[in-house]
Amino acid sequence: MVESKQPVSHGVSVRNLWMAYADAEERGKTRVILEDVSLDIAEREFVCVLGPSGCGKSTLLRIVAGLEKQSLGTVETSSRPSVVFQEHGVFPWLTAAENIAYPLRLRGMPKAERTDRVNELLGMMGLKDFASYYPGQISGGMRQRVSVARALADDGGVLLMDEPFGALDEQTRVSLQQELLRIWEQTSKAVMFITHSVDEALTLADRVLVMSTRPGRIIEEIKIPFGRPRDILALRRDPVYGEITSRLWELLGKHPQGKSAS
Repeated sequence: MVESKQPVSHGVSVRNLWMAYADAEERGKTRVILEDVSLDIAEREFVCVLGPSGCGKSTLLRIVAGLEKQSLGTVETSSRPSVVFQEHGVFPWLTAAENIAYPLRLRGMPKAERTDRVNELLGMMGLKDFASYYPGQISGGMRQRVSVARALADDGGVLLMDEPFGALDEQTRVSLQQELLRIWEQTSKAVMFITHSVDEALTLADRVLVMSTRPGRIIEEIKIPFGRPRDILALRRDPVYGEITSRLWELLGKHPQGKSAS
């Protein structure tokens, strides 16, 4: 007797997605940003979308988040997404605690319950001593911790992250990558993480989807064989890490350039 397999439950499902805009420079022309993109991200899976600047990967995330409307194709998410952007992710007129509490207030969570949840997230992100500080009074790395904490407070089943550590120095970025892995292993949400960093993709992902230059297409999927939990420094000493790094750079070095539609 053959045991039937249960279908995989997807956090994100994208099918045959196209995105195009009217070309501002050439009248009557269309600029294709994304070309026939299909992907699935399972619940409890961490997927990095890796590609060169300008390839449309951030546009893809914004479409999945519902912030932009695709030209063609379908997008489905298992639940409401929460989004973390690279910059401007926190309100400068609210303290760290108030920023984290913001989505909870919108949902009408009772004050006592809200306070408990905010304190939990402040502790989780190492921000307890900075709860009453405003964004202008803390470092860029701490502001990103607040941004991630607010997304976790929002508690969507899908976490969308658009190069959230891209503007940070290397030491802060590695620290926050390790922190993100620790937190994700506790919450196990479906994560779509946009990056142009090969090291970051290898450090975080279960799978890496490599995109071409514009118009962006997924040209290859790389499964990452490292187990969890992961120690970033130990990971980088693994010879397999070097092999996959070379393969990803090879793909990025010969990504095909498609033609824009007219």
